[in-house]
Formats: sequence, structure tokens, C-alpha cells
Amino acid sequence: MMTDMDLDLNWINLLILFGALQGLVFSIILLTNKKHPGAVFLGVFMLAVAYNGFETFNWNSLIGNYIIFFDLFPFVMVYALGPSIYLYTRSLLYPEKRLSVKEALFFYAPLLFQFTFRLVIISIYLVIVFEFISDRGPLEWLDHLYYAYAELVSIVSFFVYLYFSIRLYQKAKATCGISGVSKEVEREIYRWIWVFLRCMIVLAVAWLLTLLAPKVLDLPYDVHYYPIELILVIFIYWIAYVGYFRTKMIFLKEPKLLSDPISASRAEKLMAQLHYAMENDKLYLDPELNRQKLAIHTGISSKMISATLNQYSQQNFNDFINAYRVREVSKKLLSLENRHLTISGIAFESGFNSQATFQRAFKNYTGMSPREYLSDQSK
Repeated sequence: MMTDMDLDLNWINLLILFGALQGLVFSIILLTNKKHPGAVFLGVFMLAVAYNGFETFNWNSLIGNYIIFFDLFPFVMVYALGPSIYLYTRSLLYPEKRLSVKEALFFYAPLLFQFTFRLVIISIYLVIVFEFISDRGPLEWLDHLYYAYAELVSIVSFFVYLYFSIRLYQKAKATCGISGVSKEVEREIYRWIWVFLRCMIVLAVAWLLTLLAPKVLDLPYDVHYYPIELILVIFIYWIAYVGYFRTKMIFLKEPKLLSDPISASRAEKLMAQLHYAMENDKLYLDPELNRQKLAIHTGISSKMISATLNQYSQQNFNDFINAYRVREVSKKLLSLENRHLTISGIAFESGFNSQATFQRAFKNYTGMSPREYLSDQSK
């Protein structure tokens, strides 16, 4: 029978336990939130953090002597952290993109591999326990292999997904707006993502130092995990307060999207109208063009414009307009009539109202800078 004397319930262990419990509650709230973009991925992230807290409390408080569940799947849920960060960031920046089952399996492949590997080890163990085989060699070899790579690869995986999350944020902020939200909400989303990613950078560095600490310091067994666990507890309390407020605010300011998909025939007609407005009326030359202006000109609602572009051209409004502007610049750069104009002058004549936006858009669509484009065309 388990008594209090059998457990190590010091203040650090209790703090980790209460943090894990709060993380579990917050993850359930997020997983049931259908309104905030990407809430399910943030929920999976928090669930992985909470699981890690329970896992740490299990072995550090000596409950692991009685409950073996967490010993069955070590270094498994931690592989959900990186993919969840990336997919949460993507969902906020591109709320119109829906994740398919195939994509989900791809992004969470490291987690699925770890889970499968542990199931194989457990299955072999059960076969030995029930005396179907007696050779423990394969079991010990697989178990040793698992622990040899699992923690290191989990950190590498986290860094890789975090890197691509930051790149995704930088690219989205530089080249396009966020579909279906006001400028005010867009700015709020950008601020929240950057704060969130910076916290993940701190977590990544602390995690790496945790792995390296035993290599350079003479520490008692597993003591080096205390700092990272305390950082995770602080993060849980912080995100439960700040993160929940942000998710509520971003949702409350987010306009409703069209609930029913647009038929292919309807979308084809709408796209023809939008292309006509660009190619014949050359609305893209207006540096102040926005969805509302285009809606008034074409008679198509701004929501319908966004939905059509998102569903059938895989572009948001800014991408769609800037593509025409880049083509206009490309044509004028090669025209002898415009040799007296600077590149910036041509860009402003073509509808761009920002030099930085022009440079980013041009490189995004052509793969080179305007000067590189001119040099390439003159060869």
C-alpha cells in the first residue's frame, strides 16, 4: 500500500504536478474550441507539455515505483511539440487552408514512429513474459537503441519544426496579408505569433542546455531536468493566461467565412470577373486597392472574393493583386520607353505603394531581385 512516506512530494514536484494539471485542463479547452484558428494544434501542444509534466512528476516523486504507465512510452509525446508549433502557426497565418489526413500523418510522422517503436518493444516484452520466447537479446537491443537516440532526435525535431515555423511567419508577414481578417486582427495575430515563437526559442535553448548539462557538469542523476521542467511550468501558467486571452480576442474580431463551398462553375465565373477587372480595367494599378474597392467594382462581395481566391486559386487577395503588379513591372522593365524611369518609379507606377513590399513580392514571384531579372533578360 502506498503511503506519503513512500513519495517525494517536495515543492518543486508539487509545482510540476499543478502545472501539468493546469496544462491538461487548458489543452482540453483548446481541443474543444472550434472557433480559434489552429486551436486544436495548440491544444495538442499543451497536451504534450502536460504529459511531459506528469511523466516528470511520476519518476521524480517516486510514484513511478507504483505506476508504470509513463515508463511504457517515454520520449513519445514530446515529438508532438514541433509539428504542433508549425501547424498552429500555419493555421493562424493561413486560416483558409485545411489540413488533410495525409498532411497530418506527414507532419506527425515522428510521433507516430516513436509510438509504433514503443509498441513493438512492449509486444516483445509481453511475448517474453508469457514465455512464448525466452531470448531477451532482441528486447534489450531495441530498448538500448531507443534510449540512445530518442531524446537527442526529439530536440533536433523540435529545432527543425521551430525553424520552419519562423520562416513561415517571416514569409507570410513579408509577402501577404491574412485572409478573412481585418488589419487590426492581422496585426494582433502577427504580434501573438512572434511572442509565441520567441517563447519557443527560449524553450529550445533551455532544452538543448538540459541535454548538454550532464556532459559538462558533474550532477546527480536527473537533476539537470529540473530547470527545463520549471520553465515548462512557468510557460503553462503564462500561456493559460495570455494565450487563452489571445485566442478569445483573435476569434472575437474575426469575421465569419462562407460556410458553404463555392461550386466549380460558380467559381469559374467569379474568377473570370476578377481576371477581367485586372486585365482590362487594370485595377491593380491603384495602390489603394483593397477587397472593398474590388467588391464595389465587380459586384462580388468581399467575403466571396476571399473565398473564391482561397478555394480555387490557392491565393489570398494580396497575392492575387501583387502577381499582376509584378507582371506589369516585368513588362515595363524591358520596355525602351521606360528607360528614363528608376526601378522604384516603375514599381510605383505599377501599383506598389511600398519599396519593401515590391522587392519582396518581385522576388517571391520571379525568384530573383529586379536587378537580377534585368541582368538575366539582357543576356
